[in-house]
Amino acid sequence: MTESISPQTMPLRPSRRIMHRVRIATGIALFTFAATHLLNHALGLVSIEAMEEARGYRTAITRSWPVSVVLAASLLIHLILGLRSFARRRVLQMRPAEAFQLAFGILIPLFLFKHIIGMRFSHELYGVNDNYAYALFVIWPSNAINQLVLITLVWVHGCIGMHAWLHMRPWYRRLLPAIFGAAVLIPVLAFAGFAVAGREIRNVQEFTSPFTSEQFASLLWLMDVAFWGYLALIAAFVVFHLVRFVTNRFLPKVRVTYPGGLVASVTPGATVLEVSRLHGVPHASVCGGRARCSTCRIRVLEGLDNQPEASQTERHVLERVGATHNVRLACQLRPTADIAIVPLLPAHRTGADDVHKLDKYFWGVEHTVTLMFTDIRGFTALTETQLPYDVVFLLNQYLGRMSDTIIDTGGYVDKFMGDGIMAIFGMDKPAGEGARDAILAARAMAGVLGALNQSLRTHISEPVRIGIGIHTGDAILGRIGVSSGSGAGERITALGDTVNTASRLEAACKDLGVQLVVSAETLEAAGLPRSKKFTQQISVRGKSETLAVAALPSAMDLEIANS
Repeated sequence: MTESISPQTMPLRPSRRIMHRVRIATGIALFTFAATHLLNHALGLVSIEAMEEARGYRTAITRSWPVSVVLAASLLIHLILGLRSFARRRVLQMRPAEAFQLAFGILIPLFLFKHIIGMRFSHELYGVNDNYAYALFVIWPSNAINQLVLITLVWVHGCIGMHAWLHMRPWYRRLLPAIFGAAVLIPVLAFAGFAVAGREIRNVQEFTSPFTSEQFASLLWLMDVAFWGYLALIAAFVVFHLVRFVTNRFLPKVRVTYPGGLVASVTPGATVLEVSRLHGVPHASVCGGRARCSTCRIRVLEGLDNQPEASQTERHVLERVGATHNVRLACQLRPTADIAIVPLLPAHRTGADDVHKLDKYFWGVEHTVTLMFTDIRGFTALTETQLPYDVVFLLNQYLGRMSDTIIDTGGYVDKFMGDGIMAIFGMDKPAGEGARDAILAARAMAGVLGALNQSLRTHISEPVRIGIGIHTGDAILGRIGVSSGSGAGERITALGDTVNTASRLEAACKDLGVQLVVSAETLEAAGLPRSKKFTQQISVRGKSETLAVAALPSAMDLEIANS
């Protein structure tokens, strides 16, 4: 009796991250070769001699055995991975750029094999000097159309691939006008240079074939084998898709339920993103379903336990954005059982410019952090005799120096609240480091306050006094107000009980007549012993139980060893 394997116990699929990287690496290698090849062609606008001189330098590199092996392997691997990606598609609906890239990639070998056999093979097999004089005589003008088509296919396919790889990087978007101009000019100049040189060489030289009739026939035979063999391979892929389409009609279906009640029934094997495209459901996917951008994220409402676990590639992307356990990538999840989902990003308003903002704080992430609140004591009485301009001057001096101190000690200034500051420590550090940073910041702020009072002694009637409250605990960190378009969402804030407790501790400074109130949780996280001299239990508004704290007349009284 065979043992059934449930989706929960299915082994993880092999990571596709390596294949993604190999496909990108081989694409870059081939694109670089194509770009230098076309730039060499463009020198035909100068002279045939310039083309040949540049070719000498280029082939010294590209025809060395290490680079030849890399280029040959890159071409083979890139072709295999491309065909594999085509075979894995369950749905042929795709964006226009993806369709062009796929179609052009499939067509390239039909023209490229002939070019490779006529040039490189003739050189390697029969010792033909396949320099520009030979290439121009062979190609111009009888095969000029083939040359133009090959240049177009290779360049457009490569540019789409490079754009898909780079378009989410901020520097790329800044340079896009110049890059677009180069992308248009290079193939135009390449064909123009080849055409000018082709006409010129026909006027000044006679062409004598370097092949015997047998050699020429063998090259034609190789071209035919490559052409028809590749066509047979593509036909096999088409038949494969047709057979799968027919058989899928009789296989069990899984149902994908979308918001609004739309239910899509599909055969297991398609990704959620493919299901969305097949049924006309708008779905964000800036990278085109390559698991690079996370914009196709979905929240699984029902059926998550019956789905395959995330691959290493998917987990890497989800961890990078701080996704919760019920969030998956639509381009990677292939449902094996009924599922109810909701896309998280608007399909029509999510573009490449938004991707760099879609970090883990966009949707919120829970993290153990240390919150600090600080406030000036008796600020109203301190400034009631001051002119408005003097008040602004005083606030700028105080807030500026204190915020610099917080940042210098590893904190993040969340917001200014009148004469108060809210700061977060340990956002991207372990809880213990964040707690120690907050305590070091409080001590430094006490020292800065003394220097500030000394510099302001002629402007104020009495020294500035402050209260500092510090507490450590779990909080939700996120960008609030992102969708408003006001720019408020650029700042990260903290939400939760830890924030409220830290604020209450700052307020307790006034009642206790001290400068610093720090919770026992913070001291414990920082690895500091509790001092009986300063430790006490206080009541905090909103909490039924008392809270253990250390209340210190000055933050400088809290000893912390340098690490």
